[in-house]
Amino acid sequence: MHKHILTAAIAVALIAPVAASAAPTYTLDVNLASYHTEAWARHQLNQRNLGLGATAHINRDWSLSAGWYRNSYRHGSAYLLANWTPWHASMPAGWSLAAGATAGLDSGYRSDELATQPLVAAALVRVIAPAGWSINLTAVPNAPGRRSGFIGAQVSMPL
Repeated sequence: MHKHILTAAIAVALIAPVAASAAPTYTLDVNLASYHTEAWARHQLNQRNLGLGATAHINRDWSLSAGWYRNSYRHGSAYLLANWTPWHASMPAGWSLAAGATAGLDSGYRSDELATQPLVAAALVRVIAPAGWSINLTAVPNAPGRRSGFIGAQVSMPL
């Protein structure tokens, strides 16, 4: 079932911008790790969340992402996200920052692990190199019921 969700998610992420008459650019996304904000979660949950995905960058502020990773509860998760980064800042040597939010669908969680499943949302910050690759950080706050917040890390490379 996850294979079908992943296939559909990647197809939507790659086809939607074309259907919208946009000229997107694409990145390969490598999911790396999460740092949980609660001490119990750092000891009990998986901090290494390896996976692969792709992002279609429609314009400077909007992109769509889809992919798969091993989540903090050690389950496979497929995701489809809309990313909005309206805040931009220039940095020295051609580097830049983009900040905003991401929201969408994420599989692989039980309701006691992620109360809003399959819906997800997070803050998003991208640190973008002059060559186009980036380090992407997502942040989710703690939630009631032993649901630890986290900061997730991903590296993206232009295709």
